[in-house]
Amino acid sequence: MFIETHAHLDFPQFSKDLEEVVKRAIDSGIDKIITIGTNLKSSRKAISIAERIPEVWAAVGIHPLEAHETPKGFEKELGELLDQPKIVALGEMGLDFHKFDPSLTADVIEERKKIQREIFQLQLALADQAHLNVIIHQREAFEETLSLLAPYKGKIKAVFHCFVGSIEDAKRLFDQGHFVSFTGIVTFPNAKDVRETLKATPLDKFMLETDCPFLAPVPFRGKRAEPSHVRRIAEEVAKIKAISLEEVAQCTSLTANSFFSFQR
Repeated sequence: MFIETHAHLDFPQFSKDLEEVVKRAIDSGIDKIITIGTNLKSSRKAISIAERIPEVWAAVGIHPLEAHETPKGFEKELGELLDQPKIVALGEMGLDFHKFDPSLTADVIEERKKIQREIFQLQLALADQAHLNVIIHQREAFEETLSLLAPYKGKIKAVFHCFVGSIEDAKRLFDQGHFVSFTGIVTFPNAKDVRETLKATPLDKFMLETDCPFLAPVPFRGKRAEPSHVRRIAEEVAKIKAISLEEVAQCTSLTANSFFSFQR
């Protein structure tokens, strides 16, 4: 059995056939699905889905690209959501300095970066208080993300979702007690570097995810990704690491079950 550690089931792409999507996942050997919040509204929807569907769990948080639209005092409402028993982590949260609207001035961009940092730090403090681990979204802000996580070493563990960094970057995360998660990118023909990182990553240091509805693996490229595709990703992982599919399932599920607070 597999665990889908990062899905966005509240997105409109799943509004018409969510139950069928979950059934396909279960039929494919997916034992648990974690649906991820990206803002307060999305987080509330994630909880609603998790409460309705037994196989679905939820994480709540503010995505860095949503940070500048987040109301002051958001952490109070976010903290109240943590009382829900099917919450297993905070996130996704982090820093994303990859791309800003070209119409924005340099001053506005710097202000948005500042807001991202502040909201990330507030969520880390909340996770520490709630004794929950965190799901990290990071683009072109690796050093600063690590720096902001550093004060919580030994208190909070993080999974860097949709990991595409080098094995050197991954080792730095592992040294701080963190984990990585691989998506359908491992199946892309031009993703040789990601496959090399995966090949060198210890079996107990990574998890599987789709980030659906995005990043559908080969042979589903160009279509909507969904949780059932975790099995296809796992097949590629088994091939890259020259191990059985059963070993991939066992190791990644053990890591996910240890990382996420399924039993609260």
